[in-house]
Amino acid sequence: MKRALLVTSMAIALGFSAYSETGFAAPPKPSSAEPAPANSLGPRLEQHKWGMTQSELTRLYTEPNGILWKDYDERLAKSRVGPDMTAIENEREAAKAAFQRSVVDFKDTPTGYDATAIRAEYTYRNHESVMSLQRKGVKRFFFFINDRLWKMYDEVQLSPNGIGATFKDVSAKLATELGAPGRVRPAGKDVSVTTVDWSDASTHLRLLDRSSEGLVAFVYEDNATLAKLPALRTNKDTDKFAMDPTVTSVTSGTNRTDPNAAREQPAPAPKPKKK
Repeated sequence: MKRALLVTSMAIALGFSAYSETGFAAPPKPSSAEPAPANSLGPRLEQHKWGMTQSELTRLYTEPNGILWKDYDERLAKSRVGPDMTAIENEREAAKAAFQRSVVDFKDTPTGYDATAIRAEYTYRNHESVMSLQRKGVKRFFFFINDRLWKMYDEVQLSPNGIGATFKDVSAKLATELGAPGRVRPAGKDVSVTTVDWSDASTHLRLLDRSSEGLVAFVYEDNATLAKLPALRTNKDTDKFAMDPTVTSVTSGTNRTDPNAAREQPAPAPKPKKK
């Protein structure tokens, strides 16, 4: 009896959830091949729904009582009638118009997003597009395939008084909120930066370590679209700025010659000596 109590006390002290008389059993770890199972990610999506069109998303933000509308209502309620209130109303209209104009289609022409951290999140010539919005200190990108919302990408500044001072802090907070430590994927050939991820029945969440820029990224993705992504992206994505293969073949290697250079003339034969 004393031995069992001793084992139990040791297990509690060490933070293990199970034990046996032959040794301790650590809590099960998420499979390295799959995201960690999470409590519902639905509350994190707020009013957004996978499959929304660009028009539906725009209305969600810009219509009376929409998300942007309510953001400015808070400020209007504290302002005085007159120039101050008019300025805030004008600012709201400008924010709504900017969101509507933020649509970028990924067709054949390179875009400014190609030089940013979100480059890996979309492909060209596969009916993909993005909208963007800066709100309450968060830069959010909305990704569409065939005019259906399937991904949201949030850039959030690290802060000891906000989401956390470090990537590790944010990951630990999410583990507590979602009921499990996430699957950790170190930066390498599969992911460009250290990534921790979770998934519920409908949504996949990736936490990206961009602490070198003073921020982290939360990426929410529709599981149903993820499963069909190879079929949806029928056109292979290529580097728009890559060197033409013909040029590469000419300029690569060690035995390069300039076809336009003058050919070297053979040395003249020596004249016979006079006797």
